[in-house]
Amino acid sequence: MTRINDNHVELKVPVAEDYVSVVRLLVSGLSARLGLPVDEIEDLKLMVGEAFLAIVHKAEMVTGLIHLNWKQSASQVTISLSDPTGRHRSVMSSASIAMVQQLGGEVKSSVVDGVEHVDLDFRLEYTQDRPSVFGDRGPGRA
Repeated sequence: MTRINDNHVELKVPVAEDYVSVVRLLVSGLSARLGLPVDEIEDLKLMVGEAFLAIVHKAEMVTGLIHLNWKQSASQVTISLSDPTGRHRSVMSSASIAMVQQLGGEVKSSVVDGVEHVDLDFRLEYTQDRPSVFGDRGPGRA
């Protein structure tokens, strides 16, 4: 089995939908570095991008930064987005977050340094030494 090193990456971007491409690019790059299949990379980019946009739309006139944290270990990937508005509960009920749960991920909330976060947790599974976050639950799989 290929050894996956622990990895923690942080990104801070303004609360503006213009930065969704930056968020998606980071998720894409880190997912590719991890060795995920292309279809899973695309699904993760979509999910994290939609969660980011949902937070931005709830933030309306809030200024500041959204913090994205990517944490990976040999058994799990967690993608955390800060919610400067504290309205993450309504973000978590959106269809994009429901898809995370349907595919086997977990949606949690946490508070870090007094700021609320939406956490997307995925268990890493291995097939023929290749990591996967969706296993056989992904789109188009029986």
